[in-house]
Amino acid sequence: MSDLAHPAPEDEPALDWREGGVPVSRDFDDPYFSLAGGLEETRHVFLAGNDLPARLVPGFHVAELGFGTGLNALALAQVAQVPVRMTSFEAFPMTVPQLARAHAAFPALADLSAQLR
Repeated sequence: MSDLAHPAPEDEPALDWREGGVPVSRDFDDPYFSLAGGLEETRHVFLAGNDLPARLVPGFHVAELGFGTGLNALALAQVAQVPVRMTSFEAFPMTVPQLARAHAAFPALADLSAQLR
C-alpha cells in the first residue's frame, strides 16, 4: 500500500501549470479542468448535466472514468445532502502535492479538498 501513497517520480503525471493554477498534462496536452472556470464547468456539465442534485438519494452511486484532480467528487460532496458513493478510475493519479496545487484554484472547496487529500 505504501507504494500507492508515494508513487515513483516516473509514475507521476507530467504537468505544466497555466494561469489560475490549471494543471495541463504534458503527455496529452489536455487541461484537467476549464481554463475559464473549472468549478463552474463541473457544476454545469457534471452536476447539472446529470441532474445530480435532484437525483441524490441514500445509496446513490456515481462512477466515473478519470478522477483527475477530484473536482467532480469535490463539487458533488459540496451539494450532497445524503451519503453518496463514488467510484472513480484514474490511469495517471496526481501526487498529493500536485492535488494541493490544483485544489488551490478553488478556495470555496478548501475544507473538502483537504479532507480528500
